[in-house]
Amino acid sequence: MRTWARFVAAVSIASLVASCTTPGEPSPSSATASVSPSPAPTSSPSPTPVARLASGASLPEGCDVGRPNAKQTVAFVAEGRAWAIDPAGERLVCLFEVDDATPFAWGPQGDRVALGGLEIHGVTRSAPGFPSVDAEPAAFDWGHPLGLAVVFAEDDARVPEKRFMDDGHVERLPDMPRGTYLDVAYHPSGLALGVAIEQKGEQSIWLTTNEGEDPERLVFSEGGTLFPAIAFTPDGSSLVWIAKHLNTYQVHRMDLTDRTGFDDGWRGEIGEDATNLHVGPDGNLMALDVGTSCADRRATAVLSPTVARPALPDETRPTTILGWLDRTTVLVATGGCDELVDLSVVDVIERVEIGASRAPAPPAPDEVPEPPQAAPPPPDEGVG
Repeated sequence: MRTWARFVAAVSIASLVASCTTPGEPSPSSATASVSPSPAPTSSPSPTPVARLASGASLPEGCDVGRPNAKQTVAFVAEGRAWAIDPAGERLVCLFEVDDATPFAWGPQGDRVALGGLEIHGVTRSAPGFPSVDAEPAAFDWGHPLGLAVVFAEDDARVPEKRFMDDGHVERLPDMPRGTYLDVAYHPSGLALGVAIEQKGEQSIWLTTNEGEDPERLVFSEGGTLFPAIAFTPDGSSLVWIAKHLNTYQVHRMDLTDRTGFDDGWRGEIGEDATNLHVGPDGNLMALDVGTSCADRRATAVLSPTVARPALPDETRPTTILGWLDRTTVLVATGGCDELVDLSVVDVIERVEIGASRAPAPPAPDEVPEPPQAAPPPPDEGVG
């Protein structure tokens, strides 16, 4: 696996969410840089860190709003403004001014973004924009393949809600299983939802329609197993999740045309936890964060069921995965823990407030795979 870093800008980070991206974009050439604010005299307050580009230049003054092109797939917030730039650290454009960017989650086409309070901001002429609904999602995902809705669940909610992009209204999904929602994943076809929930102290993974109907429990926990993150492969054929066992974690994959069992994948070392799962555009490579807290968090690329490597092996600061930029390239944040971060393309922008990939998702499937009629039905209680 190639590892190198390219400096683009420097921001403070609150939350990290990124969308899947289109495969096949060329990787930029290798470059490195490190920029820090000059120390202030001991008698004066420390200066506010300044975001800088790969060239060493500061960000432009103000925000001459522009519209990003398809190659400007790295998005970040710095100095109260949202920006887009290409992975080579060029073609910078200011998108809009923003006060509360978290979660800064881009829709699957990279033309709209969810901000604080679930405000929706469009960056193309056809993309919608809606004010905040004062929601604080604990779990959510953009609808696929166009981003026509957002499904989300707040901490105190027993069922998720859905915000529609036609007029911005919000509806409850009353047929969803009751519980505490840990993660939500839209199927790439847009026709189904995968959810991880906790009910009476036990966790499980379910599949429903995109309206939350016909819930089917696919996986249940044994011995206190937890499910901190789930995702679908981009072709929609499989469901992937992290299972946190008593003293380690493992990645599993279920073929949706079978559903009677699942395959075991990468297993972490004893004492490790993992979350923030991102499946690569080809459905084989994965990336996740390993660690028991922010202080020891490290972005990790899972290359096969038996091989995984840190994205930035020589980095001593915390690192986290922001998303895939192409088939083999990830966007990584270094730093954090309520501090400024550097963004890097690995195959890695510095001190920005928050970053995300805004490249379009791969071509969407048009159905949710189902087991053949001749196959034995899955157990009523799901697969343990």
